Amino acid sequence: MTPGADEPAIAAVCTAPGRAGIAVIRLSGAEAYAIADRLCVGAKVAPSQMPAGTFRLFKLRDPADGSLVDEAVVLAFRAPRSYTGEDVVEFQTHGGRVAAQRVLAALVACGARLAGPGEFTRRAFLNGRMDLSRAEAVMDVIGAQSERAERAAAEQLAGRLGRTLDACYDDLLSACADVEASLDFADDEAAGILAPADIPGRLRAVAARLQALADTWREGLLLREGARVVLSGAPNAGKSTLFNALLGVLRAIVSDIPGTTRDTIEETLLLDGIPLRIADTAGLRETESPIERMGVDRSVALVRAADLNLRLLDLAADPEPQLAWLGEAAYPPDRTVAVLNKADVAPGGRVETLTRRIAAAGYQAVALSAQEGTGLEALREAMKRKVCGDRDSIAAAQGVAVSERHHALLAEALDAIREALALEEAGAEDDAALCAQRLRVAAEALAQITGRVYTDDLLDRVFSRFCVGK
Repeated sequence: MTPGADEPAIAAVCTAPGRAGIAVIRLSGAEAYAIADRLCVGAKVAPSQMPAGTFRLFKLRDPADGSLVDEAVVLAFRAPRSYTGEDVVEFQTHGGRVAAQRVLAALVACGARLAGPGEFTRRAFLNGRMDLSRAEAVMDVIGAQSERAERAAAEQLAGRLGRTLDACYDDLLSACADVEASLDFADDEAAGILAPADIPGRLRAVAARLQALADTWREGLLLREGARVVLSGAPNAGKSTLFNALLGVLRAIVSDIPGTTRDTIEETLLLDGIPLRIADTAGLRETESPIERMGVDRSVALVRAADLNLRLLDLAADPEPQLAWLGEAAYPPDRTVAVLNKADVAPGGRVETLTRRIAAAGYQAVALSAQEGTGLEALREAMKRKVCGDRDSIAAAQGVAVSERHHALLAEALDAIREALALEEAGAEDDAALCAQRLRVAAEALAQITGRVYTDDLLDRVFSRFCVGK
């Protein structure tokens, strides 16, 4: 439903809670200026008299008793040239939770309604200020954990994904119209209707563009959610030392006493722009201690769920018991790196011997000394290849990284296009109507990404992950 004059104005604090120089409270809706006037009583110039794009200092007063709430710089935005496409008033108050909440409460007392999560951006979409892919990118920009993630989200926010999809949508409808026209004029050779012979080439071109976008999904998932990396191995193999070395800070307690780490410690590390959630786990061994047993069980569960396992081996200890994990389902070779730790004190030839044995089992091995800090760069490169693959950034080439929702709809569109291609290339006259129908299915899938086609349930799902105030 498109917001209209009967929709209440909404208000929310847009800045993060806590002590700061200023806080921003946004008010949007047809009644925004009437509400702002009630809060700024006694001013020589009311907010409703301010020209668009201007600002002015006001004293904000409680509508109940006229007491001073705060002083604020008020900014005026007029529909349709505002973030939401509605009349918008923004209040820059003194920072701090109490001042901002008092202003917000006064706005509600004057007739505003508290905004829900993402409701300002939802109104921007409904009012045609941005398509749905751009609206989703707003939250990706806010939630970006690295410059690389922010760049991809910023390109999507600028409309790069939407423009590509709109062009593909138009191409699909054009091809569909030609197929349907060939049905209508099948017996009229002089009709001048474009023969469908060139349609397969046009559809392959669209499919190639959509496939290139779909291929950014895994990278997009990594940029948004990161990868789970688990350090595992026998007690005293150096997991906590390596954990601290990778982070560059002393985060985990390091001790020569086996079993020191009994609970999982997690931190986030950025590796080439990809957030890695690294977990230092309890040493894997049989134990009579119920507390340590709980830690070991948790370690096993984390290993099985990891995107990447770093399995540590202690080069200073007997290697044979430490190789029993090779080939276990919990350690697939494509998601595991064997870390040969304590290379600085390893007996001669042990690194080479173990590396060959581990490689023969299909695993990659990296030798290092977590204590001395040697070999860490080689490990980081191995981690990067396991997590990101050997290819260059697909998202950087495309300028965007699609989300899981986008990927599912792109897959639906691609399946429909391939079915249409098979029908078109078969050349059977009876298949033309079905070919046109599959092209419409593909176009509708793209329309769901950009929001040409939407339901309230879809919008509820999209905007439920937004913060209040955006």
